[in-house]
Amino acid sequence: MAAQERPEVREAHAGDVEAIVALAEERRAAYRPHAPGFWDPAPDARDRHRARVARLAADPRALVLAARRGPRLSGCLMAVLGPSAEVYAPGGPLAYVEDFWVADPGDWWGSGAALIEAARPRLAALGAVRMVVESGGHDAAKRAFLWRSGLSLAAEWYHAPLR
Repeated sequence: MAAQERPEVREAHAGDVEAIVALAEERRAAYRPHAPGFWDPAPDARDRHRARVARLAADPRALVLAARRGPRLSGCLMAVLGPSAEVYAPGGPLAYVEDFWVADPGDWWGSGAALIEAARPRLAALGAVRMVVESGGHDAAKRAFLWRSGLSLAAEWYHAPLR
């Protein structure tokens, strides 16, 4: 990938919601063939996600970041704080990164890195002691980026239909 200018990363606002929803929808659609049934969208998924992104962007206890190169959204990161399972003691709240996407799958070291760098101190300031980031098992580029960014694999999920 040719060198690109570093994206601007800022906390998302209402004007970013549609672009974030569209990017997440596009990336989830790419995940769907790798885990049918798990990544299948609800009939009203876009409306639900739009409402959630807007709500979290306005919530001072959550973090929604937008990375942009000019007018174009190049990535997003959305995190909420929550407790760990009762049998673990990480030392405080965890930051669950629910949505972390880049528009170009080859841009993890550009937009992805800028988003993670911006998220770490903000999440710590919110009180989180650890960041937990979701990635599809098939997403080698994202997984490699996360590993090389200092995150370690903590668990894997396997799924199967029951009916």
